[in-house]
Amino acid sequence: MLMDYEYYYYESRNRYYNACSEVTNCENRANELRSQRQQKISYINQLKADLRKHQNASSDLNTAINKDSELQSDLSKITSNINLASENFGSMASSSSGTNKSLNSVYSTESSKTKNTLTSVISTLKSKKTTVDNKVSELQENINRAESELQDIESGISSADSAASDWRSERWNASFDMEYYRRKMYEEE
Repeated sequence: MLMDYEYYYYESRNRYYNACSEVTNCENRANELRSQRQQKISYINQLKADLRKHQNASSDLNTAINKDSELQSDLSKITSNINLASENFGSMASSSSGTNKSLNSVYSTESSKTKNTLTSVISTLKSKKTTVDNKVSELQENINRAESELQDIESGISSADSAASDWRSERWNASFDMEYYRRKMYEEE
C-alpha cells in the first residue's frame, strides 16, 4: 500500500503556516503586554510618589496638631501673666481721682480672639489631616490594585512567551515533516 506523500506534505505545510501565524500572534500579544507593563509600572511609580507626598503632609499636619496643647498651655500662661500684671498694676497705680483700668479688660478681647483663632486653626488642620489620611488610604488601595494588575500582566507575558515557544516547536516539527514528505514525493516519481 502506497502512502500519499503529497497529502502529508500539504498537511505539514498547513501546520507550518498555522504555526507561523500563531507564533506571530503570541509575540504580538507578549509585546502588547510588555507595553502595558511599562505603563503600569509608570502608573505605580506615580502613585507611590503621590503616596509619599501625602504621607509627609499627614505627618506634618500631625506635628502641627500635636502643638495644640502646647499652644493652649502657652496661651493660658499669657492670660495668667496678664492677670498677675493687672493686679500688680492696679496696686501700683491706685488713684482717688479716677478708676484704674484693668489689663484684663483691655486684653481679654484679644486673648479671646487668639484662643478662638487657635481653636479654629487646629480644627481646620484636623479636618485637612482627615482628608489627607483618606487620600493616603485611597492611594494605598490603588497601588495594591495596580500591583495585582501588574502581576496579571506578567503572567500574561509568561503565558504568551510559553505559547510562542510551543508554536515555534510545532513550526520546527512541521518544517521537518514537510521536508521529509517532499523528498518522499520526489522519490516516488
